[in-house]
Amino acid sequence: MKNITKCITIVVIASFLIAGLGLCLAPLSARADFKEIKIAIGVGADTFNPQEQTTSLFMNICDLIYDTLFFQTPDGKLEPRLATKYEVSKDGLAYTIHLRKGVKFSDGTPFNAKAVKLTFDRALDKNMRVPLRFAISMAKECVIIDDYTVQMILKYPFAPFGPSLSLTILGNISPAAIEKYGEDVRKNPVGAGPYVFKEWVKGDRIVLVRNENYYGPKPTVEKLTYKIVPETATREAMLRAGQIDICYKPLPSNVAALKADPKIRVDMPLSTRTVFMGLNYQKGVTTNKFVRQAFNYAVDKKAIAKKILFGTAEAMDGPVSPIVFGYHKMDTQYDYNPEKAKDLLKKGKFDFNKVVHMRTPHGRYLFDKQISEAIQAYLQAIGVKAELRTYDWPTYVAGLLKPLDKTELEVFLLGWAPSILDADMGLYGQFHSSTSPPRGLGAAHYNNPKYDKVIEASRLEQDPKKRLALLKKASEIVWDDCPWIWLHVEKFVIAYRSNIKGLVVTNTEKFYPTYVTKK
Repeated sequence: MKNITKCITIVVIASFLIAGLGLCLAPLSARADFKEIKIAIGVGADTFNPQEQTTSLFMNICDLIYDTLFFQTPDGKLEPRLATKYEVSKDGLAYTIHLRKGVKFSDGTPFNAKAVKLTFDRALDKNMRVPLRFAISMAKECVIIDDYTVQMILKYPFAPFGPSLSLTILGNISPAAIEKYGEDVRKNPVGAGPYVFKEWVKGDRIVLVRNENYYGPKPTVEKLTYKIVPETATREAMLRAGQIDICYKPLPSNVAALKADPKIRVDMPLSTRTVFMGLNYQKGVTTNKFVRQAFNYAVDKKAIAKKILFGTAEAMDGPVSPIVFGYHKMDTQYDYNPEKAKDLLKKGKFDFNKVVHMRTPHGRYLFDKQISEAIQAYLQAIGVKAELRTYDWPTYVAGLLKPLDKTELEVFLLGWAPSILDADMGLYGQFHSSTSPPRGLGAAHYNNPKYDKVIEASRLEQDPKKRLALLKKASEIVWDDCPWIWLHVEKFVIAYRSNIKGLVVTNTEKFYPTYVTKK
């Protein structure tokens, strides 16, 4: 088969001086350790089961607890972690994965092929809630070859399956922990990563401590404490006062001031995250295409990116982030045009007496509540009665996962950040009909058979040029259908004390303080 390399091998880096881990060339004895790194985040967790993850922040924490088979760097390269390499069969249907030997989970249980098969089986088990299962739905089964080799058999060749092996949902849980806790393992996570789960006080903090038996170099930070601080301004103030070391997503309006502070450093790479207002495709007033298009023309996305987000985001000009393979800028753009929006509402016979129910989280995305309030005002300006309600993140997620007959979502703010640099995770993961809740996270309940056919064909195509053409066609269909108000692509903004050196920040909205050192 064309463009399938018979044997794709990821070379093990024997010295383990891996850029993705943030390692430096100095010997461990010469590096200054941190007793504790305090991190302020805006929302609380709902689970630490890697297969149940929906949120990049907690996938990030799970990566530290469990580790991943591979790590995808910001430039798209794969580096070995719990797996050392993989090989692909000529027909692209079998991936032979070689596992790292001598690794143990933090409870002493051996890491081996049986543990990996258990993880794959859980991730593919239709009786388990795995919101991101679509990302590996082409996998048929995991076969044990020997104690340290497994083979993934696919239903069909899938070009980005290699990068998919870096996903958090394939994080390996200790088999002994699953036997001991059952599904309560979500509260008692046990992995083979650089950190061990110590404490979870809901609404207050999450604490990890260094795994002294980690297979790789010993982390330079002994303890990671994630403080849950919903108010962004408070997180910032704590950073300035030295009460925390890392501030997750500070206020966009204050980024310039933070950059000017010599005691603080700000990183803000353009991310894979698209932020949008979901428009329920099958329920309520937004079932009408003209109404959905009208809502898009009613909102000044460029003004939101510039005036509310202060340049920490870029207005969307296509349904996925520009940094992923498969991105295409659309020919038609929904530039701010309230008069056109009004005409489309009339064309769609919109009932102006109905109240549109809007929902937003608070503290999950950059200025999420303020953005939702602005959109509410934009809709009201074209005569739409819009009511906005705000929820904490765990409650909001629970609402997102309700099936169509039970959902209350009509117009809702949400973000979607593909964990690999490929448009499939956005275009399939949000818009294929099979990803509607509760099976997946496509909360707009988009359902277009024509779209499904094209995006399914893109999964089967191995030729990169042909695949790009199919992804473009899929993008054009969904862009015209407008199951979202297409808002913006976020920059992943993270601020931290300038005495921290070597913090790894990725464009998939993850950061790794594992091997930071003091300046």
